[in-house]
Formats: sequence, structure tokens, C-alpha cells
Amino acid sequence: MAGLIQRRNRMGMVYTLPWLVGFLCFQVFPIGYSLFVSFHKWDMFTKPKYIGLANYQQLLTDPRFLISFRNTLLFMVFSMGLGISLGLFIAALLAENIKGADVYRTIFYLPSLVVPIAFGMMMRPIFAGEGFGLINLTLNLLGIKGVAWLDNPATAFWVVIITNFWFIGACMVIFWAGIKNISPTYYEAAEIDGAGWWSRFFHITIPMLSPVIFFQIVSGLIYALQIFDIPIALANLAGNYRAVMGRNDALGTLVFYLYMEGFRNWRMGKAAAIGWVILLIGLVFSLLILRIMRHTWRTGEAAQ
Repeated sequence: MAGLIQRRNRMGMVYTLPWLVGFLCFQVFPIGYSLFVSFHKWDMFTKPKYIGLANYQQLLTDPRFLISFRNTLLFMVFSMGLGISLGLFIAALLAENIKGADVYRTIFYLPSLVVPIAFGMMMRPIFAGEGFGLINLTLNLLGIKGVAWLDNPATAFWVVIITNFWFIGACMVIFWAGIKNISPTYYEAAEIDGAGWWSRFFHITIPMLSPVIFFQIVSGLIYALQIFDIPIALANLAGNYRAVMGRNDALGTLVFYLYMEGFRNWRMGKAAAIGWVILLIGLVFSLLILRIMRHTWRTGEAAQ
């Protein structure tokens, strides 16, 4: 019997060995090597030169990095704040079994099936400059002067945020599934007590969905830190080697800037440093969110 268990264990190790080798070669090693590169000056063609923390110190005074950092935080707030809130609100409405709810749910979800960079390219002619573009042409018909949406640093990144709202359908579907798993008896008891829709939403739906909300917030945080495809599509970088991150770098994000430094300027050390800054930001925010949610769960359990 013992020999059979040992043979099964050995076979299990053999079966998992390809995955383990792939994980070590394509996950662990690149992560560790990127940390090594972040302390060096390297253009991929010459031997890496050790410069210590110089790459990280340069980021603190680099205006392009600071703009990208600000834009990423701005996107994070609105993607996790307004985006998740709007997705939850729509899911709660559609969970009321209103007429045509399946059709509405499909309509809201369909934009999530479009590749983000393709959707960004579709949105570019809509938000084109003052003389043309769907929105500006409509404003001109109403006698309102058009706006240089993408050429104005004050409005350029808001186009990224507005474009991203088209993808709240995926968030909505997850919330809708979570609401459907809540026992109807809670809502029936609340209705008997005279609770209205808003009261049931804030006192039943949101507390019962706290694990789903936590998942959505962390997922939204990761997505916000990695946002790249929509800004690069709006900046119209395709085939243009000299292109930058929009007018005055107004479309820059951390991953966008990482791409520019690593694969446009060939500063691999600085690009690796940006990557590790992104990792640290995500780790800090994830731990902060986890602590807040744990405190909320403990408070709710104590109240019960």
C-alpha cells in the first residue's frame, strides 16, 4: 500500500513538472530578473551597468512619470468608484425581474466583448478635434463651439475615463449573479416591514455583497494599474515612432510610460523600476482595501 502511494506521488510530480518548469522559467525568473535590471542602466544591446537606486530616484523628479502616476490614480478612483458603483446600481435594477431584463443585460454586456484597443480606436473619431468628430459636429449643429477633446491636456484623459465606462457590463454581470444568490427571504421580510427599494439596496444588497464588492474593487485596482490599451489607441501611436503620450503627455499612464521608456527609448532599467513601482502601489492599495473590508466585516458581525 505504501509503495502504491509513493508511485502515485511520483506520478503526480511528473505530471506537474511541465507546469512547474514553465512557472519558474516564465514567471519567477522574469520577475526576479526585472528587479535585477531595475538597478542597472541597460539598453538590451550593451552590458548592464550597475547604478544602484538611480532609476528610482529619477522617477521622483521625472515630470512624465508624475503625470502618468496622477492619471493612473485618477483612473483608479473613477474606475473603482464610479464604474463599480454604476455597475452595482444597474445590476440591482436588472435583478428586479423587470420586463426585458435579459435584453438590457445583454446590451450592457456587449461592449465588454470588444477588444479595448479596438474600442479606443473607434472612440478616437468620436472625440476628434474642434472642426470634426461626431460629438463636435453635434455640438456645432446646436450652435455650440466644439472642444479639442484629445488635443487639450485638461480634457484628454477624461476621454479615457469616459471610454472605459463602456466596459462596466462585465462588472454588472458579476454583481447581478451575486444578487441572484442572495436569499429572497431577506427582501420579503424587508418589504413586510415597509422598506423601500433604496432601503433594501443599502441595508441588504450591499452588506450581503461585501465579498463580491471586495473582489470587484481589487480587480478594478489591478485593471486600473495596468491600463494601457485605451490611452495608446487614443494617442494614435500605431506606426509613429516619434509619437508621445498625447499632447503634453496628457494620455500617459504608468504602464504606457513603462512601454515608452522600455520599448521606445530602450531604457530597460528605468522601465523595470516603473514596473516595480506599479507592483508596490498595487500591494499597498490591496492591503489597505483588505484591512478596510475586514474592519467592515467585523463591524457587521458585531452588529448582528
